Amino acid sequence: MGRLFWKILLTFWLTLLVAGGVTGIAVWLHHSALQDIEKDVVIRPSSVLAVKAAANTFLYGGTAAMRNMLQEQRDEAPQGLQIYAVDPNGKELLERTVSDDTLQRVRASLGKNLKLPIVRQVQTGAESYLLFAPLAGQYPQFQQERRLPPPHRISTPTLIISGITASFLSSFLLAWYFSQPIGILRKAFHAAAKGDLSQRVTSTMGSRRDEIADLGRDFDDMATKLQTLMESQRRLLHDVSHELRSPLARLQASIGLAHQQPEKVASSLARIEHEAGRLDTLVGEVLTLSRLESGTPQPLDEYIDILELADAVIDDARFEANALSRHMVFQCDVEDSPIIQGHGELLYRALENVVRNAIHHTPENTAVTLAIHQNTAASRLYLTVDDQGSGVPEAELGSIFEPFQRSSNASTSRNGYGLGLAIARRAIESHGGTIRAKNLSSGGLRVEISLPLSGNV
Repeated sequence: MGRLFWKILLTFWLTLLVAGGVTGIAVWLHHSALQDIEKDVVIRPSSVLAVKAAANTFLYGGTAAMRNMLQEQRDEAPQGLQIYAVDPNGKELLERTVSDDTLQRVRASLGKNLKLPIVRQVQTGAESYLLFAPLAGQYPQFQQERRLPPPHRISTPTLIISGITASFLSSFLLAWYFSQPIGILRKAFHAAAKGDLSQRVTSTMGSRRDEIADLGRDFDDMATKLQTLMESQRRLLHDVSHELRSPLARLQASIGLAHQQPEKVASSLARIEHEAGRLDTLVGEVLTLSRLESGTPQPLDEYIDILELADAVIDDARFEANALSRHMVFQCDVEDSPIIQGHGELLYRALENVVRNAIHHTPENTAVTLAIHQNTAASRLYLTVDDQGSGVPEAELGSIFEPFQRSSNASTSRNGYGLGLAIARRAIESHGGTIRAKNLSSGGLRVEISLPLSGNV
């Protein structure tokens, strides 16, 4: 058992013991007071009602009315319950006899705050009376019957031991209920600190529906995300090392060829320059992707005219498309230039990567279409890029936005590393947007980008 368990156990146990002790003392004092007064006063529901009736009669009708009530009570039921009214001088209203010892104990009971109103002191003006039903002289049944349960039916040590045992068991169960899931969480955190992110705690907590269970679910979510991130980082490291191996091997081969065949130094240098450029491009894209995936917030403090951004992308893409015997088509049904708040360079890279990817996948003598639409009601801007290639298998539509993922339909001669769409997705999501791909019924692939307009980022 941990320290928290003992703290909870002792705290609740001592609290229950103190509360039980105080309650027991209060009950014992009240019971003792009733035992003292029951020697002189009738303690029954009927006596409580009769005393209350006499008090109300005196308060609302005066002494004469109460005298008449008590007189009728004695005449009609001489052997029944009788209420006495005694003034401060010890004289009973109907001149019935009451012993001085009885009066002394009855007056003393007024200061003991008895819960049952079997004795009442009433006063109006200068007149004051003590109302009660004395046991002496009453009908014999009141003297023979016991009005309170006999004391000490259960011995005091037995009661104390039972109370201590019950309070300990309840405190033990409560402490275990709170500390047991915390122990499970502690073991899970300890395992996570050692690198084991497969630990999950929700299933071991049972059917709990409290804040500790919520903490367990949050731990599971955290562990799942960390595990996914670690696996993604390991996969990225593996893919980067794999992609670096080929150009580095070609660099080494070119250097070796230059040493062995000095007459081919020029061609070897050209190959070295080409491979160095590819390495530079790969490292740049990896750094960009790493920066976007690091979770570091990008400054989104620029106001970007999306039409100007699209024109810049199309101008650059058209040059590359013409060299590959493709051409660009631009469609726009937006009247006013929509403004997007964000990071201009990231948005440019995202849109450029999508367009360049479409150019390299559409066949020769076909077009890539960039279209812009605006949904004013939803304050969203939609950009679609369509090519006329072979599309992507449905099972791969979601994975093409992952790093180093290429479609199985892609040409093996295609230069690239599978990072362009991954960078585009991270850049779009950092602006509060979404990006998705779908195959067109007419053939080809459509990539749809949704961005919030200025003020909705």
